[in-house]
Amino acid sequence: MKYVIMLGLVTLLLIHCDDSSTEPEAVGQLFINEFLASNDSSSSDEFGDFDDWVELYNETNATIDIGGMYISDDPLDPNPWQIPLSLSQLTSIPAGGFLVLWCDEEPEQGPLHVDIKLSANGESIVLWEADKTTVVDSLSFRAQISDISWGRSVDGGDYWQSFSDPTPGTTNTP
Repeated sequence: MKYVIMLGLVTLLLIHCDDSSTEPEAVGQLFINEFLASNDSSSSDEFGDFDDWVELYNETNATIDIGGMYISDDPLDPNPWQIPLSLSQLTSIPAGGFLVLWCDEEPEQGPLHVDIKLSANGESIVLWEADKTTVVDSLSFRAQISDISWGRSVDGGDYWQSFSDPTPGTTNTP
């Protein structure tokens, strides 16, 4: 019996090690990592506007292009905003990297300016895969204080905390 178990374990090990694919397997996940729903004077976009924002964090070991994914402030939204597909140089998040989406309802300002606006009174943020049904990450939040962001206490972690010094596009530091 002992030999049968050992043979099974060796077989599993050989199968696990025989990965003939040439693409690196992404390990980790994409997270909504930090957001600011009432931005009066904290963080400005490239036009100098103080708009709401959502930071995404790529915990994987591979670049993720969010082009084609969907985002909304309503989990039941039948028409969430699709992040443009054709600008991967702007919509790709490097391994271990961050990307800020400006929630300003001004998509004409570029692919990182999404056609949603966050409510300071509280609501949700949902990010879907390009299939428009698979939720990548989501959260619901309560009323917000101006210029105080909420983020994961450790990038990609389970616990959230407020940040009096928001950190859009960089690691969250308490």
